[in-house]
Amino acid sequence: MGTSTSSRGPGPNVSLDPPWIDDVLDGLGSGAVPAGDGEPLPPTGASGAAQPARYLEARRELKKFIKSGNADHLRDAIGHYSRKGSGGAGAASTRMRASTRGGAELFSFLTAVSQGASAEARQWVQDLQGKNPTADEVVDAIVRELSPPGGSADEESLRDSMASALTELVIENPDIDLMHLQTSDIWELMKSYLASEVTHRLCFDLGPLLESAKVDPVTAVQREREMRIFIKEEIGAHLDLLRDTKPNPSRSDLDAIFQETLKMTFELFEAGL
Repeated sequence: MGTSTSSRGPGPNVSLDPPWIDDVLDGLGSGAVPAGDGEPLPPTGASGAAQPARYLEARRELKKFIKSGNADHLRDAIGHYSRKGSGGAGAASTRMRASTRGGAELFSFLTAVSQGASAEARQWVQDLQGKNPTADEVVDAIVRELSPPGGSADEESLRDSMASALTELVIENPDIDLMHLQTSDIWELMKSYLASEVTHRLCFDLGPLLESAKVDPVTAVQREREMRIFIKEEIGAHLDLLRDTKPNPSRSDLDAIFQETLKMTFELFEAGL
């Protein structure tokens, strides 16, 4: 389940909002996006320290979901993760500010190259097209252009989520050209990207529950897929509500939209507890 086996999750009495996340933001972006496109300002991080056993209820419910496949347990797990584990929906979404910034950069980059919005974007497309790349090679090139070079869990998650969302779009639309996407395609891509980021965040923070749940490998893969689909549906509904508020969004606008999308999604899960 993604990064779930690489950590037992953060412990108690640590900051709810690790300050090093802002360092990740510095590595995001591409010179192909016009400089005047409204660089986002990161939201203020949540204050305070984490409660002891803050993920106890979330882990219990997620383990039940892994064993049974009952989405009610997944819903409760995310609600507990947000409310107690993260300090509330606002704090949970702020904790994921690298994810929303990454989404804003991905959206802006794909728009720039598709529309030829800058000389740098046009040159990037020309150079890549000259290599007659496969779809997988285009995905790799986009991720390399945007993602930070570091090896932290957040940076690895960003790269994986970008690649997964782009690959999913190609699988669902085999004839699609990732260098010339329609705006509607990019919005749909964002749903997959954000859902992947939330899934990664849950799996990393809650720890290696697949091992302790003792399910077979096929079930493990199935549960991760079910989780992503479930989260994508909820994120997608909120993103559809917000996307029309800014017809021509800047990167700053996009970051704010993605932040609010995550906040609304976490609030929905909290409300079901």
